[in-house]
Amino acid sequence: MSEKVKESLLLGSIFLVLAFLANTIQSVFGKFLEAQLSVEMFTWVTFVSALVILIPIVAVRRFKDLKTEVIRTHLVRGGTGIAGFLLFIAAAQLTSLVNANVLLNTTPIFIPILALIFLKTRINRQLWIAIGLGFAGMVIIVKPDATIFTNPGNILGLAAGFVTAIEFLAVKKLDETDSPITQMFYFLLIGSILSTVLVLGKLQPINHEQALIMLATGGCLVCFQFLLIKAYTYAKPHEIGAFQYSSVVFAALLGWIIFKEQLDLGTIIGTLLVCAGGILSISKITEEKNS
Repeated sequence: MSEKVKESLLLGSIFLVLAFLANTIQSVFGKFLEAQLSVEMFTWVTFVSALVILIPIVAVRRFKDLKTEVIRTHLVRGGTGIAGFLLFIAAAQLTSLVNANVLLNTTPIFIPILALIFLKTRINRQLWIAIGLGFAGMVIIVKPDATIFTNPGNILGLAAGFVTAIEFLAVKKLDETDSPITQMFYFLLIGSILSTVLVLGKLQPINHEQALIMLATGGCLVCFQFLLIKAYTYAKPHEIGAFQYSSVVFAALLGWIIFKEQLDLGTIIGTLLVCAGGILSISKITEEKNS
């Protein structure tokens, strides 16, 4: 493997880990407000806040980032993005922070399958092993039993993982033509429009404290989207997807510290496997890049 390839994978992995740290913090805010705001209200204020944060940046750049020739891809990305966000926040409110993040993290399992089916991408066998290690670690952390499929929160988390896999592939496609700011603007614009439709009839008054939390959540969404896009400019989703598992580690720690969710030996062992899968994946890339 060339030094340039190694550097790209390292940078992509770092950006992805930071992206999912922001995403996990976002779910913490959602859990804080679970008894106060509906999922639709939380989603709407988050997207609108994020768009408000981004607009001054777009204005300073004299709106040159608004030009795009792939609006259909933006619509796919925006639609799946808002769906994944709704499902993930709902899951975080209905189940534990760790469970929600674990099931969201089935995304790296879905990505290679979708890439294989639709993009005809050949996946290195050793990369499958790395992803499998990470998934095994998640299973140990969750200790799933029959209730994992009867608990609505778990089902929503799994659905979020599948939908988000489609979104991430759309992000990689958009990287070929549009800048990160262009992608973020259309994602947040489409998300704001769709969430406005969803929140009609469900609007709630929010107090000063809730407003500050929602503004922080919007900031997390902007950070997550920017870091995610940057990650996929350096590497393909299936090459660094195992690093998404880092959010399970963040969720376990934050859930334990903030919400007093139990952190036991199984969680620690699972966390080690998650890290092992991520470390292994950085050195195992597709056969095309090796050739």
